Amino acid sequence: MTTGEIHFIAGEHGGRFPDGNCLFVDDELPIVVDPATRRSDLENIHARKKVRLVVNTHYHVDHIRYNVVFDGADLAAHAADAPAIESIDGMVRMVGVEDKPWLGLWKSVMQNDWGYHGCEVTRPVEDGEEIILGANTLRFVHAPGHTPGNMCLHFLEKEAVYLADIDLTAFGPWYGNRYSDIDAFLRSIERVKSISARTWYTAHGDGVIEGDITDRLDAFAAVIGVRDARILEFISRPRRFADIVAAALVYGKRWDPAEMFEYFEGTMLEKHLSRMESDGRARREGDLWTAV
Repeated sequence: MTTGEIHFIAGEHGGRFPDGNCLFVDDELPIVVDPATRRSDLENIHARKKVRLVVNTHYHVDHIRYNVVFDGADLAAHAADAPAIESIDGMVRMVGVEDKPWLGLWKSVMQNDWGYHGCEVTRPVEDGEEIILGANTLRFVHAPGHTPGNMCLHFLEKEAVYLADIDLTAFGPWYGNRYSDIDAFLRSIERVKSISARTWYTAHGDGVIEGDITDRLDAFAAVIGVRDARILEFISRPRRFADIVAAALVYGKRWDPAEMFEYFEGTMLEKHLSRMESDGRARREGDLWTAV
């Protein structure tokens, strides 16, 4: 018997990568959102409830790695993110690592350590599209920036929203892939403010938040400005890009393997520096960056 309840499933290790929180909605059309924690729990849900729809809010492995558990279920995601969900080569292109000498290691970690399995997106969804689950109506809210197809999920009757990686953590927004976009991320955060809801679910961090989250959304977005200021201070005298990366101004500390840290840190720094060059706050001369 279905209840229509939204069940929050807390991820292991506080929902930290490569784990994450997820949802099970026990409805006439039972669904799982972002299955990435404790495979045994997800297998048990599928055995008892025969999940018919899996929803991926975006393509990152800490949201999709146990799609494969739900045999026979449709898989819904935004078409912009589908290539990375469907194949490891699509993931490589969207992350932007196809030319890296450590590509083989990265693919091995993705598949063997983090459990990536390509699965066909059988139900592409768009902004504003709604699915009636039974007691719940699910509305898809396109919120790009983190990834091009990133979605938030609005459960209308429950006045609940799954924010995925607009996760309100102290770390702030993450935009370390080729097609991530800082300005789109900021617009998406502003859009979330316009949604009326009582309960908010995040894929990492606190997981379940009740009431008004406007201040927390503002604080989350403000991290981008803090990073801008940190970068501008560091380049108050000319700095080589490699030295800016080495300072770990986004992540706050280096991590291993070093080559992968340098790529993801560097990708985010490039996005900051490009914005600051465009609006006149920084200039580049050769490989040197300087605050204006």
